[in-house]
Amino acid sequence: MRLKDLGERALLRKLAPLGYPLEAPLPPGDDAGGVWVGEAAWLLKTDGFLYREVALLGMGPFEVGFRGVAATASDLLVKMGRPLGFTLGLFLPPELEEAFALGLVQGAAEAAGRLGAPLLGGDTNAGEEVALTVSGFALSHAPLPRRARPGDLLFLAGDRWGRVGAAILAHYRGRSLEGFPEIRQAAFYPLPRLELLALSGLLRGGLDSSDGLAETLWQLSELGVRVDLEALPLYPDVLAFAGGEDEALELVLYGGEEFEAVLVVPPEAEGAVLARAEAVGLPLFRAGRVGEGEGVYLRGRPVLRRGYDHFRP
Repeated sequence: MRLKDLGERALLRKLAPLGYPLEAPLPPGDDAGGVWVGEAAWLLKTDGFLYREVALLGMGPFEVGFRGVAATASDLLVKMGRPLGFTLGLFLPPELEEAFALGLVQGAAEAAGRLGAPLLGGDTNAGEEVALTVSGFALSHAPLPRRARPGDLLFLAGDRWGRVGAAILAHYRGRSLEGFPEIRQAAFYPLPRLELLALSGLLRGGLDSSDGLAETLWQLSELGVRVDLEALPLYPDVLAFAGGEDEALELVLYGGEEFEAVLVVPPEAEGAVLARAEAVGLPLFRAGRVGEGEGVYLRGRPVLRRGYDHFRP
C-alpha cells in the first residue's frame, strides 16, 4: 500500500513497535521514547522537517531553528521530561549563504538555552533543499504516558490555542499580522513550557498538540474513551483576526503547531493541579471531560477528524 493511501498515523502504528523495548517507561508511538536507568527514565525525541514547510511569511532561519528545538522539547516536556540537551542535523544546499546556516543554529541555540539545556552539536549534510532534524533528551522521574479514564477532566495548557492557527492562515492568504503581536509571537517563538513539570505526579495523561487539537483529541479517543468538549479558549485577538466565533473555533481545533499540552486530570486532583499551575504561572483552560464510548464532540456535536499528515495533502 502506498503511504498516501495508508496515512501517517496508520504507518506509525506499524513502525512504532519495531525494536521497541517491552519494559520502556512510555508505550511505543507516544510523543517520546525512553529507557529506564535505575529509577529514572531517560527520554529521547527526534523531529525532522523541511524548511519550506514551516517557514511562515516573515520568518527567517533564526525563527525556523528556534521552532525546531521547540517542537522536540514540547514532546519531552508533556511526558514530564526535563530537557538536558539537543542536537541539530542540517541538510544544506552547497550554494546556500553561510549566514543562513548560522541563523538556523543560532535560533536553535536560543530556544535550547531558554529551556535550560545546551545545544550539543550535531551533523551537517549536503541536500537539495534546507531540512532540519532535531534530537533532544530529557530526564524524568515520573514519565507521563497518553492515558485517560472515564470521568477524567481535560485541560489545555498554555495560551497559543488559535493564535498559531491564525498565523498559519495569514501565511497562506498573504495577510499581515500587523496589529496582532501575540499571534505573531505565538507562531514565531513558540517556546514550550517548563512550568508543566510542576504538575508531575498529579496528572493521568498528557499529549503534545502539534498535529492540531482535533487530531490530538482523536488520538486520545483511540485509547477507548469519548472526549466531550464543553468549551474552547477564544482569545480576543483570535476572534478579531478570524472575524467570528465559528471561524475562531476552526483555528483552535485545526491550527496545529502550538507546541502546547493537552492534559488529562483525575477529578480528585483538579484543585491541586489548578493551585500548582497558578503558583508557577502556567495558563490552564478546562475544556471538557472524558467519558465512556468513542469519538470527539464539542457541545454534543461531532468534531471532524482533521489534522496534519505528512503523506496526505
